[in-house]
Amino acid sequence: MVRPVRILAWCAVLLIVGHVASLVAREGFDVYATKYGLVRQLDLNAEANIGAWFSSFLLGCSAALCLLVAQVRRLRHEAIAGRWAVLSAFLLVMAIDETAQLHDMATRPLRNALGLDFGVLYFSWLLPALLVVGAAFFYFTPLVRNLSATIRPQLLVATIVYLAGAVGLEMIGGSLVSGGHQSLSYLTVITLEESLEIFGGFLLLTALLNQVRELRPALVLRWTGVLPELALAEDHAVSSTDV
Repeated sequence: MVRPVRILAWCAVLLIVGHVASLVAREGFDVYATKYGLVRQLDLNAEANIGAWFSSFLLGCSAALCLLVAQVRRLRHEAIAGRWAVLSAFLLVMAIDETAQLHDMATRPLRNALGLDFGVLYFSWLLPALLVVGAAFFYFTPLVRNLSATIRPQLLVATIVYLAGAVGLEMIGGSLVSGGHQSLSYLTVITLEESLEIFGGFLLLTALLNQVRELRPALVLRWTGVLPELALAEDHAVSSTDV
């Protein structure tokens, strides 16, 4: 039986391999995106392509799983349920941003306002991002403490891997961009950055799937309203109560 998680893992590996191949094609053989669209689609540093969609998909699935965990914990009257709902919303915003690149809108205004030419904060959207990460750290600490000894390290490792790419290597990339966007050092850092983001998102999804398995929720899907036999049972219960 083929497991969806295994398929996603192979997709992540193939995307990273495709990204490296696209860099070789573009830098080594002068094959540009305007001539071969596949090269741009495989460039993990580009926008509105397969790589951006895949990263957004991982975060979107994680947001859905967090919402499920929040609902299960709410039904069990656990106080931590609200923080799971907030985490779901947080990941959903990240998923949208991954595709829409909303954070890039803040880069140029902040860079101009602060007079940043190059350096670790060249991608100046990192300034508000670091504040958000700091606030999230304090807000979600009770949630992490509430996790089991099995799930907690999985979630922490996923977070560290993702932030190492999205923040850590982004800052290193900013310090190297003065050498040009096509320099070997910059392209290497960008490749590592995007790879860590993808695998961080994959590890997060895996950790949340394990959290759902641990909770063992009972799911009932109603596509067209209450089933007739359930409605009759509810009517009978009401009639018995009235008597």
